[in-house]
Amino acid sequence: MSVRKRLTTRAINAMTRPAVAPNPFAPTLEQRVSGKTALVTGASSGIGRALALRLGRAGATVLVTARRAEELDLVVKEIEDAGGTAYSLPADLAEEDGVNALADRVLAEHGAPDVLVLNAGRSIRRSIARSEHRLHDYDRALRINYLGAVGLTLRLLPGMRERRSGHVLTSSSVGVQSDLPRFSAYIGSKAALDAFLRVAAVECLADRVKFTIVHLPLVDTEMIGPTGWDGFESLSVDEAADMIAEAIRRQPDHLGTALGNLTAAGITLAPRTFRRGLHYFHRAVPESDASKG
Repeated sequence: MSVRKRLTTRAINAMTRPAVAPNPFAPTLEQRVSGKTALVTGASSGIGRALALRLGRAGATVLVTARRAEELDLVVKEIEDAGGTAYSLPADLAEEDGVNALADRVLAEHGAPDVLVLNAGRSIRRSIARSEHRLHDYDRALRINYLGAVGLTLRLLPGMRERRSGHVLTSSSVGVQSDLPRFSAYIGSKAALDAFLRVAAVECLADRVKFTIVHLPLVDTEMIGPTGWDGFESLSVDEAADMIAEAIRRQPDHLGTALGNLTAAGITLAPRTFRRGLHYFHRAVPESDASKG
C-alpha cells in the first residue's frame, strides 16, 4: 500500500463512526414505536433485517418487504419467536407494478405505517471512464434507489398526512455528502431521493409528518462485497441499524458521521481544495475487480 493510500485510509477510518451527541431527553425507541406499525424495505438481509429485529423487540408491528420471500419469512419467525409481531410482504420495488401491489396490500391490511424506512438499495462502484456503454447501471440504480422509494412514499404519504403523524426515513450514503468518486450511478440515485425527501419535508410540515435522511458510512453488508473496500473501516449491520433506530428515536432532519459532515462542510467552504483531495483519493484507490466486468 502506498503512503498516500495508507494516510488516506487512516484519516477516513478515524471519522467513520456516527456523530451522535447524547440526548437523554428524547423518547426511547420503545416509546416511539411500541404499538405502532413500521414498514422496512430491503428487510431480507443486512441493515434492513437488523433494523426490523430491533423494531420488533421495541414493540412495533413490523412489516418487512424485499424480493426474497423465504428470507423474509425467516425474519418474521425470528421476530415472532422473540415475542414480537411481524408480517412478510414480498415485493419487487424496481417495478411500478411491484410498488403499487405492495402499497395496496399495506393500506388494505394495516393502513398507512407510522414509520416508513426506505432502506432497499443497489450499489455500483464503477468510474465514469468505465461506464461509457453502461447506461443500464444508472437505470438499475434509479429504479430501486429512487423510483421505487419515491413510488412507495407517494402511495403511503397521503394516509400519514390525513392522520397528521408519520415518519419517513432513508438510509442514504456518506457518498452523497462527499461526491465520492466511482459511485456516480449510486450517489446520483441516492442524492435524488435525498432531494425528494427534503422537498416533501417542506410540503408536509403542517401535516406533522417527519422526514429523516441518515447518511450511513461504509457498512459491512453483502452489497459491498464486490466493490473492493479492503483496508477501510466499516460499520457492522447492527451498528448501522443502531444509527437508523437512533434517527427513529430522535426524529432529526439528518443523522450522519464526522466524515460526511466534515466533507460536506469542506466542499462548501473550500471546494477546490476538497475536490483535489477527492481526486487524490480517486487516483490512490484502484478500480475494483467487479467494475472491470
